Amino acid sequence: MSKNFSDFKFEPKTHKFEAKTSKPEGNINQNDLRKSYDELSQLDNDSLSRRLASEVAKRKQEGSFDANMLLSSVESVRAFLPPETYQNLKNLIENLK
Repeated sequence: MSKNFSDFKFEPKTHKFEAKTSKPEGNINQNDLRKSYDELSQLDNDSLSRRLASEVAKRKQEGSFDANMLLSSVESVRAFLPPETYQNLKNLIENLK
């Protein structure tokens, strides 16, 4: 059975990296990640799905939704994902197109 988002623990990393993002606000910092994690980890799967659908609809309306970029991101971390999680992410992104 695959894990839910709420099953993961937020653990700050000591190394820094620059995320490549098309996000207009700029780079994401650790405090933003912590805040998002704290907020999203409290939601059940249905709430997370509604939130995702809302965000995707907003991005599509703005013209900033890029499914290919998301697929590329998933491919870049494929080696670190269990096969089931990788396939679930790919299927989810394909359904969001």
